[in-house]
Amino acid sequence: MEIRDLRPDETPFLQEMLYAALAWRPDVELPPLEWVMEHPQVAPFHTAWGRHGDTALVAEDGVPIGLAWYRFFTDAEHGEGFVDEQTPEVAVAVADGHRGDGVGTALLEAIHARAREAGITRISLAVDHDNPARRLYERLGYVALAESEDDDRMVLELA
Repeated sequence: MEIRDLRPDETPFLQEMLYAALAWRPDVELPPLEWVMEHPQVAPFHTAWGRHGDTALVAEDGVPIGLAWYRFFTDAEHGEGFVDEQTPEVAVAVADGHRGDGVGTALLEAIHARAREAGITRISLAVDHDNPARRLYERLGYVALAESEDDDRMVLELA
């Protein structure tokens, strides 16, 4: 497996992986990808991808099999994992058939290293209480900063 930067022509893959990250519950069927990508809570994670600070890494094994990415947000526009304008929010997704093989761990470790290289001191995310990925985040050192009824905002100190 190779980990590399997301190319500018691969934003459709970013959208596919964002959709996969949202579709983690096997018993819940999401609306079509096009509709979900336009939703006001989802669009900030991919719209106008490539702005300053946007960082994404692809796991590839002949074909792309996973993605980890982070983006800086503002008070006015952000995701559920928003902490402040200096802390990017990270997301990760692994394609069906490749989950449980260490791809997510490798991607997150690589994106953490990239963030450190960029001088970022912490990174955040939001995860549903019952999402199995939560165990991965905790194993990597993420801690709950704020809890809500459905999900937790978690941070990882990178410094």
